[in-house]
Amino acid sequence: MLKPAVCTRELCVFSFYTLGVMSGAAEEVATGAEVVDLLVAMCRAALESPRKSIIFEPYPSVVDPNDPKTLAFNPKVTTVAGSYLEIKKQMDKLDPLAHPLLQWIISSNRSHIVKLPLSRQLKFMHTSHQFLLLSSPPAKEARFRTAKKLYGSTFAFHGSHIENWHSVLRNGLVNASYTKLQLHGAAYGKGIYLSPISSISFGYSGRNDPLSCSRPIQSRFLQSRNLNCIALCEVITSKDLQKHGNIWVCPVSDHVCTRFFFVYEDGQVGDANINTQEPKVQKEIMRVIGTQIYSS
Repeated sequence: MLKPAVCTRELCVFSFYTLGVMSGAAEEVATGAEVVDLLVAMCRAALESPRKSIIFEPYPSVVDPNDPKTLAFNPKVTTVAGSYLEIKKQMDKLDPLAHPLLQWIISSNRSHIVKLPLSRQLKFMHTSHQFLLLSSPPAKEARFRTAKKLYGSTFAFHGSHIENWHSVLRNGLVNASYTKLQLHGAAYGKGIYLSPISSISFGYSGRNDPLSCSRPIQSRFLQSRNLNCIALCEVITSKDLQKHGNIWVCPVSDHVCTRFFFVYEDGQVGDANINTQEPKVQKEIMRVIGTQIYSS
């Protein structure tokens, strides 16, 4: 899932991804159009956020067509000092950068994210925008599986505003408690916050009043900028996992791996009463996820 590069310099990495082994993936946009649509929406949300100087990470590595030795975007100029409208004006003037930027959005994604066909979707989530999401690098996934053999695992939701997912897909789900990345409080201590109850995690996805939505969204592509996102994660059930009622805190980042990702439009959310600990819910999760992850 992680794409290796020999050199860590931004210009080298950019050339490697867009001109080398990743050039084909970046060009074949049509094969994963809905995923690309989602990646662009996440990037835009991070850029439009008042917290953009913190969460717009990584920053675009796009070579200036007029000067191949330099990068076209400078975070000190555009992200921190400039507003979104100023950035948009610059992009309009520099039309040749539109495609390189799109290439970067695609090739910089370090997660394995695939749109699920209807037959493999979790119906109780009530959205057609469902994705298989593996955001952990192979080494972390291996450590997770080792821990799972020792302690077992279960599933829980993790909600976060869409502006944060641009970074999550590239840096993984991290423990943001007591760091500059923390957006909400850490009432139960440091760790990754999860919940087996959907309504609790929906509350952190962008809405403060989760509602039940029994009608799935039918559009194939995202039609709105008002998006709510929630992930279904697998978490190790060791003694490190702290359970405070329906609020769980996992201080060990290696013990949490994303499995599914759900997107809702226009402020809608799914069923607020889903409990991942119910046998029928667990059975449906394993029906969808078992052959796609554990057989590899």
